[in-house]
Amino acid sequence: MTTHGGTTGENPLGLGLVFTKEPPGLVARFDPKPGHRGPPGYLHGGIAATVLDETMASVGWALDDVPCVTATLNLRYRKPVPLDGSTLRIEAWRERPEPRRTQKVKGRLLLADGTVAVEAEGIFVQSPRR
Repeated sequence: MTTHGGTTGENPLGLGLVFTKEPPGLVARFDPKPGHRGPPGYLHGGIAATVLDETMASVGWALDDVPCVTATLNLRYRKPVPLDGSTLRIEAWRERPEPRRTQKVKGRLLLADGTVAVEAEGIFVQSPRR
């Protein structure tokens, strides 16, 4: 499964995340743009939070075909993320493999060399379909 989240064709301000189901659960690839800058030369922390939130919330959709919304999101920033043209990897997985109405999901943002830059965990709740 490969899907695009917020691709430029759908939303010119979208993040262009590309999702795949692979260990540890759901993986997104993200190519930050210069407009995603926080401190000079580095990714804005809010953008890091946003791509983690988007990927973590998408776990239920990818694995169970059920949309989910964020109830809580906690982040731990380990290293600054350089804006050096590298593709970032965002990983998300649930603590329990079976579908549940409320899930604890973990995630992390990795630099191109595999270094964990940001860790996250949160509670995600199934959302009714419209």
